[in-house]
Amino acid sequence: MSGFLIFSFDDNQIAQNQLTELFQNDPKVQREMTRTEAQMNSEIFAADVVEGAKQLLFYPFYLLVVSALLSVGGLLTINLNRFVPAVLFSLAGVLSLFTLLPPVLLFFASNRLFATSPAINTQ
Repeated sequence: MSGFLIFSFDDNQIAQNQLTELFQNDPKVQREMTRTEAQMNSEIFAADVVEGAKQLLFYPFYLLVVSALLSVGGLLTINLNRFVPAVLFSLAGVLSLFTLLPPVLLFFASNRLFATSPAINTQ
């Protein structure tokens, strides 16, 4: 989903127009540039902002992918050792902090794995 959003910036004329108007309506631009200079520079400004946004929006996507891989690694090693998956779930939670639900669930899972298991009565 976010990939479609990122790649739609180049084709989205509404976003390009909004950025162009934002640049042209800036009082400093109106004082210091002629109308032709402002129009040419506004197109460059819009292209630079779109390119920067495309680069910036890839980072959360990569963080979620790494978080998912750490979670899968934690699930695969849960029967071998409790400490390793707890650490993996904690790291996955830290990497996905910009979302809401996954970190809460991952921290809950790592907390349950770090907790000592209850003593078994052998009477």
